[in-house]
Amino acid sequence: MKKKTIIDAVAVLALAGVLFSGYLTYYTFASGRPGCEIFIFGAPSCFYGLVMYIAVFLLTLFALLKLNARGAATLALACVSFIGILFAAFLTTETWSAVSCTNFDILGQPPCIYGLVMYLIVLLLALYELRR
Repeated sequence: MKKKTIIDAVAVLALAGVLFSGYLTYYTFASGRPGCEIFIFGAPSCFYGLVMYIAVFLLTLFALLKLNARGAATLALACVSFIGILFAAFLTTETWSAVSCTNFDILGQPPCIYGLVMYLIVLLLALYELRR
């Protein structure tokens, strides 16, 4: 897989994450019902997912525009996605252990699990590019 193709794939995943977590954040604030069950410092957890996906998207843009700094941007992508994996894994276990899961299940799973999968894919792609 070409380097540009890998970064393009990460950009698409990051944009999907921005849209997904952005919608959940909007849903939580606009409806007053939680799209995300867990609140941290008064904000729904999906808001922090939105911030991290925006960071991943900006890092991919940086990697695409600054070819000479691609290695540093890819390393930063790996770090942010690793933090995202830890965050989403924590939220997923907390949501699964709750008596009533969020009222916003998708295919019977809490939204956090999909963020976890996307962060995992981003991390694997970033590590693959770093090895090249």
